[in-house]
Amino acid sequence: MKLGTRRLSKSGAKENATEGGRVSAAEMYQVQDSYVRFNQRDHMGSQMMWDAYYKAERDKLKEKQRLLMSKGRLGYESTAWGLDSAADSLLSLMNFSKNQPDMPATAWRSELEPSPVGRPETSPEEASQIVRKAAELLGADQVGFAELDRRWVYSHYFDAETKKAFPIKFSDDPGYEEHDQPVRLEDGTRVIPKEMKYVVVMLHEWGKDLDGTEHAPTLLTEGLSTLAYARMAPTLWMVAEFIRGLGYNAIPAANDTALSIPLAIDAGLGQVGRHGMLINPRVGARCRISKIFTDLPLEPAGAVDSGITEFCNACLKCVPKCGTKAITTGERSFDPIDESNATGVLTWKLDAKKCMTFQNRVGSTCSTCVRRCAWTKPPHRMYAIPRFFIRNFRWRWLNKTWIWLDDLAGNGKFDKKSNDFWVSSR
Repeated sequence: MKLGTRRLSKSGAKENATEGGRVSAAEMYQVQDSYVRFNQRDHMGSQMMWDAYYKAERDKLKEKQRLLMSKGRLGYESTAWGLDSAADSLLSLMNFSKNQPDMPATAWRSELEPSPVGRPETSPEEASQIVRKAAELLGADQVGFAELDRRWVYSHYFDAETKKAFPIKFSDDPGYEEHDQPVRLEDGTRVIPKEMKYVVVMLHEWGKDLDGTEHAPTLLTEGLSTLAYARMAPTLWMVAEFIRGLGYNAIPAANDTALSIPLAIDAGLGQVGRHGMLINPRVGARCRISKIFTDLPLEPAGAVDSGITEFCNACLKCVPKCGTKAITTGERSFDPIDESNATGVLTWKLDAKKCMTFQNRVGSTCSTCVRRCAWTKPPHRMYAIPRFFIRNFRWRWLNKTWIWLDDLAGNGKFDKKSNDFWVSSR
């Protein structure tokens, strides 16, 4: 198969003139040579654990939810509370952490016996087909494969128990060559074998069609987001065990161990939106991401330029409804807003601290930007037409036209009552 030539798109990403070559997320977002691996300690989700001020601020979230429920606020009824609690109960049962590596449901190693006939003799293409089928059977909504770019692995993982950050190394780093299995050393350092060069990336939708998304920023929508993690937890574990059963190593991870969005981009599952989340061409940002690192040779997809960058340049639908202006109206930048942003990557930077402040104010994890996003659409054939033009014709005036039509249709408006979600006819 010929690799073919590449050309530059208007977004600056290298596109393939033929289907053979691959473009990486690092190429698509022009990662600078000065880029250093991100420390999970600086992630806003981690800061709320070790920083007393942000922890106290986050503790206000549940208080606000109870207050809004007592006032009878729409979207904060007992049914919404029950949905969120039910989803969270499974996560508790599995001892599943979204941010902590190597918990029981995301263990780096297990006791499962590999196949008694040994590793299957398959090509990367065949292995990818098998793993995709298994992942879909076990609950994944979309599956992609990437070659591991170590730049996206955290330099340090954050340990919630000790409130400290510990290094993540590879077995070809000096001093760690003896390790051929995923391991946590006595000093807290974690080591990933150098042979684990591949990543299985899975998307988990929250809500089917658009159910619940229209109700953001209420507790009902937060419950659906929690439910996505609850669906993710057993799927992630079972797919990792499936790979181990074939005789290979597997490290399952949710938001821990590495940055999920660039890995999903490398797996061909979307691009970064103005709101800082992954936009998948099929479901928009209405999904959660999990990944599995493995030494099972797979066929990487490479990044796919679907015209999302140019569209987000023309669209600003998510901006005006962001209550603390955490989403920028400006151009993409290599520079961070603060330590919670990675430096040296050409993206729109989200002000995570402002975002958290607004979440505490409204008493939910918000997701207004997901509701407003023009990519948040049900799986309907009619949306294939604008997506075709967005992908193939990067004209600003045309993108503006699609946005105008989206507004004209009333998409993204907050005009639903919670009861519509529970008793609407099917």
